[in-house]
Amino acid sequence: MVFYGSRFVHINSMQSETTTCESCESRGSLTINMFRKHAQIFWVPVFPFTKVGESQCSHCKNILEPKEMPDQLKREYDRIKSISKGPIWQFSGLVVIALLIVYSAYVSGVNSKQELQYIETPLIGDVYKYKTEDGDYSTLKVVNLSSDTVFVSANEFVISKMSKVYKIDKAENYPDIFYGISKEELNKKYNSNEIYGINRH
Repeated sequence: MVFYGSRFVHINSMQSETTTCESCESRGSLTINMFRKHAQIFWVPVFPFTKVGESQCSHCKNILEPKEMPDQLKREYDRIKSISKGPIWQFSGLVVIALLIVYSAYVSGVNSKQELQYIETPLIGDVYKYKTEDGDYSTLKVVNLSSDTVFVSANEFVISKMSKVYKIDKAENYPDIFYGISKEELNKKYNSNEIYGINRH
């Protein structure tokens, strides 16, 4: 379950020296408070997307939203809003996401390089994950080798989701019947993504 939402963070407060409160008519009692709203996932801020604010009178405690402010106060509010900057940590989620993307790309590159080695030098026990002609997913297990041929046993089961193929990779699902695939053909199947992954136990 993913928890997401938004949150307001106070970023600035400035007192107006010239504006008079329309409620109690006290001068210099208005403070303009600014807040920045950010999206968050699992309570980690991802990015800010809006700034909002209000004015409050320290004398009568009357609070005004921007649409309720008189012209002079609204102009001052807009000026303060334009110069108010939020904390940099409100972007921390974007940094985390960027790091995860870089890490995933690195791991993917390492895995691809490793799998190319597995294709070039297969071993008995290697398991090839592949997509069937019907669009399902299954596995082939290497049971024997010759100089130019890899002998595999085909898993008796298929599964509809690529991410769940590990559930059918069990020793009892591979029959004693096997057939040969040339190493050249094996390379073609891997390069065309018909074989999309290799496990070496």
